Parts: sequence; C-alpha cells; structure tokens
Amino acid sequence: MTVTDPYGLVLENEHLAVYIPATSSAFVFRVRSRINRGYERFHYGPLPIPAGIALPSYAGGSIPVPASGVMPGTAYIPVGSGLSFPLSGAFDETDMWYVPPEWRDRLFHVRAELTPRWLRVELEIPKGVAQRRFQRDKVTVGIEKAFGFSRGCVEAIHFPGIHYGYRVGNDTNLNVWTGVDFTYAEYVVEIPRDAELIFNVLTRRAPSLWMTMPVAVYDATIRDAFMEAYGIEGFPLYPANRRAEALRKYEELLGKVKV
Repeated sequence: MTVTDPYGLVLENEHLAVYIPATSSAFVFRVRSRINRGYERFHYGPLPIPAGIALPSYAGGSIPVPASGVMPGTAYIPVGSGLSFPLSGAFDETDMWYVPPEWRDRLFHVRAELTPRWLRVELEIPKGVAQRRFQRDKVTVGIEKAFGFSRGCVEAIHFPGIHYGYRVGNDTNLNVWTGVDFTYAEYVVEIPRDAELIFNVLTRRAPSLWMTMPVAVYDATIRDAFMEAYGIEGFPLYPANRRAEALRKYEELLGKVKV
C-alpha cells in the first residue's frame, strides 16, 4: 500500500511519522488535506545570496560575492548565516516556510533541489545551529568538512515556530549562477487520538511515510516550538514487545496534545 504520490508527498488521509533522533521520539500526523494539490513544484529562482558580502573559503580567508545569486568558487555559507527564502506577503516575508506555533495544524514538507546539482547543502535547525555530528558529539561535520552533507538536494519537514537555515558550499574553483526548485506540500494535519494506531505506526505495523529529521542537537528553540505548537515533544519509540507500556505512555501524552 502506498501512502505517497509520485512526488513522494503524503496523500490525504494517510499518515506521516517525523522522527527526531536527538530525543528518540517521533510525531505522528494524519494528513487531513493538501492545500496545494496540483501545484507541488515551482522554480524559486537564484539562491538569496546578496552581492558584496564576504564568504569564507575552503582555501582559507574570504571571498566576496560578485553578484546576487552567485556562489563564488571555493566559498561556503558559514554557520549562523544559513539562507532563508524571502516571499512577499508570507507570514514572515524573510522566510517563506515559517509559520507561527499557533498554526499548529499546518506543516510544510519541502524538497529543495539546487542548481548546480553538485553544490553541497545542509540544514541548520533552528537557524544558527549546526546539526551534523559523527561519533555522538566527538566530531562536527557539514559542508565545510570532508563529509556530513548532501549534494544538490535536501528534504525536510518545516515545523511551526522554527526558522531553518540552508547552508550551501561550492567546492570547485568556479563562480556559478545558482537556482533552487522546490517540491512541497502544505499539509493540514492532526495528531491521531488513538494510542494503538500511534504504536502501530511507530513500530512500522501501520503504513506511513517515515521522515528522519537532521536533529542531533536538541536546541531549546526546538523544544519550545514543539511544546507551544503541540503540547508534547513527540512520542517515544518502544520495541514491539513493550506494547502495554507504550500504550500507557501514549495515552498520557495524548491528554496533553493541542492539535
């Protein structure tokens, strides 16, 4: 049974499980509706890199951006300066994927595809917090390191109340014009009030789309956003042989859920 369409987006009346590695917990949502059905893709245009700013270089030092939307050769976006995507008329016109916590029934499922496809890319969640780790907290990895990044594409669920930062790196010596295309869904969601269903989804006995978020550092901003939007920090995962314990915990958490 498939729960997604050809774009990999969740169909109406199917379930989405979003796993948070830092807490070993997940949110389970039922997609009540997809607001943008039929227009899931759009070309945003160049990456919002302003002309004249200086970016750090893989070769050391810094390099100025020669024109808006151009990624200089050997340059990368530093931690704390992750890109947001402005959109006139959006709730926050500096960040089109941001909605406030009280919009708790909305989720954005976003896949960003970059041009050129070989650009390095990773997410800051929240903006300013690098999330990539190796061997617990022993090694920080990411676009300025030897590994710990994607190339050309990154996909995530954008939760209410959290600004994300998109970091990009160009490890060639060429200045390149950039672009970004989005495939997205604006979901209207609810958390099912059935502890048995949540257990079945989280033990992979009931169908759902499973998304693992790149969250190795549980920043207070993330916790506060979850609590304000949903009243809980997710449902802890249990093995199948601890069903009774899981159901008791899930019933307790469901009494606190806001959406």
